[in-house]
Amino acid sequence: MTSAVLGWDIGGVNTKVARIDYDQTAAPQVVSIAYELQRDPSALPSVVRSAADQLGAGAHDQHGITMTAELSQAFRTKREGVSFVLDAMVSVFPSDRLHVYTVPGEFVSPAVARTRSRDVAASNWSATARWVAGRIPTCILIDVGSTTTDLIPILDGQVQAEGNTDPDRLLSGELVYTGALRTPVEAVAAKVPLRNGTAGIAAEGFALMGDVHVWLDSLSPTSYTWPTPDGRPATREYAGERLARAVCADREMLDEQAITGMATAFARAQRDLIVDALRRLRKRHPLIGTAVLAGLGEFIGSEAAECSGLEVVSLADRIGAAAVTAPAFAVASLLCENLMLKS
Repeated sequence: MTSAVLGWDIGGVNTKVARIDYDQTAAPQVVSIAYELQRDPSALPSVVRSAADQLGAGAHDQHGITMTAELSQAFRTKREGVSFVLDAMVSVFPSDRLHVYTVPGEFVSPAVARTRSRDVAASNWSATARWVAGRIPTCILIDVGSTTTDLIPILDGQVQAEGNTDPDRLLSGELVYTGALRTPVEAVAAKVPLRNGTAGIAAEGFALMGDVHVWLDSLSPTSYTWPTPDGRPATREYAGERLARAVCADREMLDEQAITGMATAFARAQRDLIVDALRRLRKRHPLIGTAVLAGLGEFIGSEAAECSGLEVVSLADRIGAAAVTAPAFAVASLLCENLMLKS
């Protein structure tokens, strides 16, 4: 008999899982493991097993699966990536206990998922949006992760996304490729204030937005789970050194005020990328006045929402720490509901 459901969000750089009791009465448990699939693809089954063991997964548990790992450069096509992820999951858990979530909102078997790779690829945003739609029927979901931002309009309990694939979502403004951690600073702004003028940014990958947010104390160094560009620790001190490098300087050349000015400019530029996308969405859905926030970069989404005149609702107030791994929690919860309907 099923005692718990695990929801998986298998990404190219993070493997996240949420465990919820079948009756959904206890608080969810979550685990996130920083693991870059491209560097060691063969390790995925052991990473999955480790995450499951940390949550005390049982032999009778059911598993809901979403993924974004198919975009990894380890694979030549998304179809190849989807099959690889499914192979890994089937090698760890019985196939009949695996339920793969599709963008249209269905759960299918691994065998069927292999034939519907486009519906399975990058399905995690859809799970979060549908879970939110069942609780907050009119809103824009803003999920700012380590790498990307999902902006999903929801109206009268129905997900109103124009795009289903990543390219279509980039076209519609519902996917913004900026996140709280891994985004290079030069992808956010081409210039920053320096001394009495503005300086161009070296496109050398010297600093990430994680360095910006650690410097500004918006992000804890412990949340900086991606390797730093220089291999040094993810502390505020070293973050400042990496930011100085972005204008080809060092900390002996730039004082704290100069670094703070640069970091603030980067943070505002990132916020404005999301504000611009929200402006596009609100033109299509002018009746939506609420933003539901999730993800590691909730603080970024909150500022963007407030700049856009939206009322802010934090998903963390409802599901606690699971809001940082919202797709994993959402797919677990949706699978619970699906299994109960069938029982």
